[in-house]
Amino acid sequence: MLDFPEKSILLVEDSTLTRFSSRRTLEEKGYLVDEAASGQEALAKAKAREEPYDLVILDIHLPGMDGLAVLSALKGLPEYKYVPVMVMTIDSNASVVRRAIELGAVDYLCKPFAVEELVRRVEKLIGGGAKEKATPAELLRRVLRNEINRASRGNLNLSLVLARSDGQGKEKIMEYARQARRRLREIDTVLELSRSTLALVLPLTGKEGAHVVVTKLARLLPGTWSYGVAVYPDNGKDGEELFAYAEASLKESWEKKSPGVPGQQQASDT
Repeated sequence: MLDFPEKSILLVEDSTLTRFSSRRTLEEKGYLVDEAASGQEALAKAKAREEPYDLVILDIHLPGMDGLAVLSALKGLPEYKYVPVMVMTIDSNASVVRRAIELGAVDYLCKPFAVEELVRRVEKLIGGGAKEKATPAELLRRVLRNEINRASRGNLNLSLVLARSDGQGKEKIMEYARQARRRLREIDTVLELSRSTLALVLPLTGKEGAHVVVTKLARLLPGTWSYGVAVYPDNGKDGEELFAYAEASLKESWEKKSPGVPGQQQASDT
């Protein structure tokens, strides 16, 4: 079993009570939570971080700089262009909610709210917290869901690559995963699905880019490998469809392979 990676949240709320109860609930679920009581403080914290938060929860009614102004400024930062923002409002004024969505918010929550509803919304946007345990397949589903959410908001591509080679074993497949992580980008995810299979999730990557990665892997990994590639949204609209397509592509490649043929010739051109 694997731990889910820690996910960070910036909670922007001027009510001390709401901020305290929301933070406590989210931290109990395994999220890392930073607080800001004003818009200016929120922007300062967002700019000061080396890596952007995974989620911003933003109250609309803030003293001084209101939530809509904060949202507009936040989305003006390149690193926050695709970071999900959930706004909170004490009323459900349609024009305010519409304006928040126009500025880049992806969800809204009316106050007062039950903490269970807050957790449900957060899990929908960025997945579960780090205290949960997951099998590799469950973790892959979560990673795909989060990356597809980001890709869909920006109308971007995302690729899933499955790589299989028999007779590797747990230790070897873990070492190959480490080697792949060192050669790929920081935004890419490499998971060991089994003793014979690696899964690579490649944001901002279309079909051509995915096959560049396959070629790189074929040169890096010893032995004979087969590959399956699926590209969002062309080959699937969600994680389940994308995985099914990549799995079918891998199966086709695996069945076509013959002894002695180099791994780089096994990538299915789907």
